[in-house]
Amino acid sequence: MKTNIIKEHNVTLHGALREHTIILRPLSDDHLPLLYKWNTDPEVLYWNEGPDADPNDNGDEAVRSIYKQTSNAGYCFILEIDGTAIGECLLCKMNVDYILEIYPTSADVRRIDILIGEKPYWNRGIGSVVVQMLVNLAFNNEKADIIYGITGDYNKRSGRIFQKNGFHLFLERPDKHFKTTDNGPEKTGLEVHYRLTRDEYKNR
Repeated sequence: MKTNIIKEHNVTLHGALREHTIILRPLSDDHLPLLYKWNTDPEVLYWNEGPDADPNDNGDEAVRSIYKQTSNAGYCFILEIDGTAIGECLLCKMNVDYILEIYPTSADVRRIDILIGEKPYWNRGIGSVVVQMLVNLAFNNEKADIIYGITGDYNKRSGRIFQKNGFHLFLERPDKHFKTTDNGPEKTGLEVHYRLTRDEYKNR
């Protein structure tokens, strides 16, 4: 019997952007060809993983490993608009130790990640709708206490998406995975944390 790489779930979310229909469906092994495509596109990787992201690091085995791990930590979705798959997104348990150390062990801390792999759909407001759909799932269905969106300081667009959905800038710290010389002195970027608590969500 074949063992699935991506752990599936049974949650489907529905949303809308003007006249367009947005659906988040459970991610599955059937979507692996799209995941390979998006995770080896240099321009997509730049905005998703940073200036030092190397498409050659994301071979088939690496992509399978990434999504196997993330799908076991929460809800992975394929993002469709008007029936076309254009990206993927994730609502999962927080997996960053230095963030978890801030809170009591009883706190339910989650994070949201989103990747729009089809570039014609960038800058159309889709990401903001998707983040709101995942926030509603986290607080209304999962009873999460806190949600994070983590991005790099180079990605102002992603930061605006989280802020538009009520997240506040919570922390900036050096990003150890971001190092580039740009033919000059080495530069280290910042990892930017946006946070939304249950109380802030309820009071919006």
